[in-house]
Amino acid sequence: MGFHSRARDAVRSALRSRYGAADALLTDCGTSALTLALRELVNSGGTVAYPAYACIDLTTAALGAGVNVRLYDVDPTTLSPDLDSVRAAIRRGVDAIVVAHLYGYPADIIGVRELAAEHGIPVIEDAAQGAGGTLLGQLLGSLGDVAILSFARGKGTTGGSGGALLVKTPALAEWTSRERALLPAGPRGGMEVVSLAAQRFLSNPNLYPLPTAIPGLKLGEMVYHPPRQPRAMSAVSAAILRWTLAIEPREVSSRRARAKDLLSRVRAISDMVVPRPIPGGESGFLRLAVIDNAGTRLPRTDLGALRGYPMTLDQHRQLWPFLLSGERAGKGSQLLRDALFTIPTHSYVGASDLALLADWLETSERESQLILSAS
Repeated sequence: MGFHSRARDAVRSALRSRYGAADALLTDCGTSALTLALRELVNSGGTVAYPAYACIDLTTAALGAGVNVRLYDVDPTTLSPDLDSVRAAIRRGVDAIVVAHLYGYPADIIGVRELAAEHGIPVIEDAAQGAGGTLLGQLLGSLGDVAILSFARGKGTTGGSGGALLVKTPALAEWTSRERALLPAGPRGGMEVVSLAAQRFLSNPNLYPLPTAIPGLKLGEMVYHPPRQPRAMSAVSAAILRWTLAIEPREVSSRRARAKDLLSRVRAISDMVVPRPIPGGESGFLRLAVIDNAGTRLPRTDLGALRGYPMTLDQHRQLWPFLLSGERAGKGSQLLRDALFTIPTHSYVGASDLALLADWLETSERESQLILSAS
């Protein structure tokens, strides 16, 4: 067995053990993994329920699988599905439900599964942003009928690129085994090394102004990528993942420590609201999420303080041909679109960077109070 085969086998074994999965299918990206899951569980022409506030890659996966889309709302106080909205989407008719964990915050996939089970509907757990978060002591990515992981840059545990489709049952494991044999070979892996090196270099807060000045990076934007044929994970990504999976617990602990520091500062600011994890949940804090109730703050890309997703899924024109009639984002998703900021928590964020971020938050509050008093 060659080095590349050993690397992939080691990653599959690690993922099966970590997430309690029957099998792990390694793909070139998380979007490919979701596309394959939709093709198997929904089939072309079927209907999937999506959160209305989510990554634009969900649009790509729906188009790649040829499935129709309904929307349910997201609760801005927890970044978790609004269960009443999920229940209403089920009544309108769906064949599967995708539950996405946002920025490391656990979504209530257990509550969604209970609703779905009443109708025999499978639940796909999108843990691309799970980032080591947990729910009732279980790692995000281990709770769905199938789960999606992403190892792209900015996802906490990275291989430079790559994704995985985790399945729970022997029947689905037989399917993923067949898919493994059919997947075209992935990229050779050179770009993964470049991507990983660039991520580590540009994660230094002192260098934030550099990517900000590069229009091609499109920081803070939602960039649509057309569907493409899913492929296997590159051998280079698998080799990198053998290392990054091993250090993931240390990185999660580091992010939580920085989030704790920031939270102690944010909670003293009257016009900011901090989403809280749902009961029994602990965030992996891929980024710290805050909601600007005053609506006066501007992004500070030089500090890494960015807007969340600037559009809800119903605003993606590429999705419109597959978005069923009458499906619109709810008020919670609209609020997140308009008021959510995310703040970096990774290990390169030092004490001086935390102080600068706190000053940005506090200065913005003073400015908003001046505006209100003047009016």
